[in-house]
Amino acid sequence: MEEKEKIYAILKRIEADQPVNQEVMELEAGAFADIMEELIDSRMVENVKISRSGNGMVTVRATEIKMTRRGLDFILLKESGRI
Repeated sequence: MEEKEKIYAILKRIEADQPVNQEVMELEAGAFADIMEELIDSRMVENVKISRSGNGMVTVRATEIKMTRRGLDFILLKESGRI
């Protein structure tokens, strides 16, 4: 699955008020953290905390995740075929 498809899948889960974590998304911790960082940097979601330790361990806390207007716009663009 390419990155835009993963982003779309995560945003759709948030929209449906379903849990979002690496197990549900079937991603490794690093890959999940990278996608979540992309969502944060693009201002599509908020209330996500990412911690990276020196030994390579990554923790993503998304229990209070909220989608922003940009996230909703991404869904609309994806569903209309413009992305």
